[in-house]
Amino acid sequence: MGNKNNVLWEKHRLYLPDMRSRAIHRCRHCKFFVAIRGKTETRQGCVVKIKAYGNLEKPVPPVVTVMDIIKRVGLEGLDECLKHGDPDAQSCGKFAPGRKE
Repeated sequence: MGNKNNVLWEKHRLYLPDMRSRAIHRCRHCKFFVAIRGKTETRQGCVVKIKAYGNLEKPVPPVVTVMDIIKRVGLEGLDECLKHGDPDAQSCGKFAPGRKE
């Protein structure tokens, strides 16, 4: 097994046909990857674990306030959203295209 930060290792993987579309996308292109705004700073995060947004019951806004996340999933849920804040990470299984840069 190679170094996962190695670009050559990442480009020479074999993908199942249905998994390739997920593997070539990055988090920054997903509709669930949003800006989470607090009092003094704004960070990027993934809101797919929040039921209302993950099930698309509510439209996913480009900027979500911290208080909205805390009301829905609590502080542990906020930590989970912020933990997945790398825009260059490979997308997860819940990838939904939506953001254009």
